[in-house]
Amino acid sequence: MRPVPAARRRSPAFDDPTPRPPGVPDVAGDLPEQDLAALALEDEARVEHVTLTGALPPGTTARSATIEDARIRGALAGARLHDLHLHDAELTGADLANVDLQGAHLSRLTIANCRMTGAQLIETTLVDVTLTGCRLDFANLGLARLDRVVFRDCRLEEVSLEGAQLRDVRFEACDLTRAMVGQSRHQRVELRGCRLDGLRAIGDLRGVAMPYPDLVDQAPAFAAALGIAVAREPGDDA
Repeated sequence: MRPVPAARRRSPAFDDPTPRPPGVPDVAGDLPEQDLAALALEDEARVEHVTLTGALPPGTTARSATIEDARIRGALAGARLHDLHLHDAELTGADLANVDLQGAHLSRLTIANCRMTGAQLIETTLVDVTLTGCRLDFANLGLARLDRVVFRDCRLEEVSLEGAQLRDVRFEACDLTRAMVGQSRHQRVELRGCRLDGLRAIGDLRGVAMPYPDLVDQAPAFAAALGIAVAREPGDDA
């Protein structure tokens, strides 16, 4: 048998099923503050090298705006920011409830203790993003693409990931009660210590990895999704 050429050999890293960790944002140490209320955020606007505080005016709408090298500590709640480009940013305690970021490109972000209830992230791309202690209940990530993303201790009740593509994604100690995952696709995706009560389309979690104790805990739900019933032992009247 002829040896396999070096160029065609698969490296151990290529076969490693462990999700690759996200990168971290590159944010300057000292950034001047800017009040979101006075920010002229319009189509194709560019905002950089600032710490954003306060709140955007109600009904703010902008397309293809760019925010980078920034810290966001204020409120973008309810804003409609389609195709937003948000890069190299730290979001801490920000309010993004019901924000509409359809088609946005989000990369190299840390998002901590933020409220994102009802956020619309349809067809959004998230790359190198870490979310910790955030609320994303009722958020919609349908048809989104997630690449090197970590959800840690997040509330994701009734979140929609329908049709989403997940690669190198880790969910740690998250509440995914009644989450919707129909037709989602997974590559190197892990669920660790998560609550999955009432998860919809649980059969579409193929490709996901879970620790053995978690698999045992979820066995009844997986059995129900496959139509497997529990057989009674002879003489068991219960």
